[in-house]
Amino acid sequence: MRIVYIVLFCHFLTAFTALGMPLFMPRMLDSLVEGESQYLIGVMFIVPPLCAALTAPWWGRFADKYGKKKSLLRAQGGLTVGFLLSGFADNLWLFCFGLIVQGISGGTLAASNAYLSSQYKGLALTKSLNLTQCSARLALVSSPIILGLFIQITEPLHIYRYLSLLPLSALLISLYLKNDGTKNKLTNDLENTKQQNTIFTKLLFLQFLFCFAMVVTFPYFLPYVQTLGKSSDSMVGFYYSLPHLVYLLFAFFVGKLVLSPQKQSLFGFSLLGIACIGQFSLQGIDYLIYYRILFGAGMVFCYNSLHLLLSQQLQQHQAGLSFGRFDAWGKWAGVFAGLIASFFAHYFSVHWPFLLSSIACLIAITILITYTKQPLLRAEPSTHNVSKESFK
Repeated sequence: MRIVYIVLFCHFLTAFTALGMPLFMPRMLDSLVEGESQYLIGVMFIVPPLCAALTAPWWGRFADKYGKKKSLLRAQGGLTVGFLLSGFADNLWLFCFGLIVQGISGGTLAASNAYLSSQYKGLALTKSLNLTQCSARLALVSSPIILGLFIQITEPLHIYRYLSLLPLSALLISLYLKNDGTKNKLTNDLENTKQQNTIFTKLLFLQFLFCFAMVVTFPYFLPYVQTLGKSSDSMVGFYYSLPHLVYLLFAFFVGKLVLSPQKQSLFGFSLLGIACIGQFSLQGIDYLIYYRILFGAGMVFCYNSLHLLLSQQLQQHQAGLSFGRFDAWGKWAGVFAGLIASFFAHYFSVHWPFLLSSIACLIAITILITYTKQPLLRAEPSTHNVSKESFK
């Protein structure tokens, strides 16, 4: 069995709870706080990503020094402890502490990607990074539906107790993964290293803008759809998950494209921007499905291009730090997106987050066009001719 499929399965087990349970934050807070708890929802939502953003680079250095596999086991064990703390919480402070532990000790996506970088290179690594996003999208689509059924049966907080078995199972499975080497050859080419750091910084800005464009439209998606016309909760969930379903359908095929990562990025951000402008200007629900499909297509191209760029800029001796920083910028984007969406939705309308998303896409397109003469990715003729053996 290929290593990548084991890592993907373990990542799905950890992502299922981490991505699904926050949707039911209002229900959990109602059981912990007497009276009005609406004001706490936004705060509790950003606790895990904020803690993850602060600690991700440090855990990346930990992975480079002590091994990617150890860092992966650490992340899975941390989520197990965090879920148990939240599940047995009988007051708001213990619940918040559980969320902090989840944020600080989590980061399973970055840890999984860092481990895969020790096993795969080039296009094979890009494919594996796309697949980890598939496991995340699958968890994001399936977990709200499945967990919603269980929440009708028992208290939401109690579900955390049972769900802690998922990251624990992932930890036990990951113990049998192949060990990675911790000693890596350092490069002495200071000029080349400096150039790579400059390119990687530009890549981090693209990651920030992409994650911002994605997340800023999510918090108020439910009331946004309700302003377009009468729609059931199940239909709102369908519209919400549609872009992720598009990604799951086409992520396996986009790797066959021969377009350069830079052109894929331009195409992806353009599709996202058009989709968000369209959703911002919608007055009825009839055309929403088309813009959601377009949004999903933009996700496919953006993810694939960013993963191509990332895999080509990795230096193995600091792969953990690179993935940690890459993940941290995405988390920071999520934190700022949540805060800014709250402000604009409150003082303007729930349509405005889509305008903010399109502006972020426009800035990303500007960065890509500005550096057309200074390619973000080195030309490597063999990139699209990686043998099938390299992905085994």
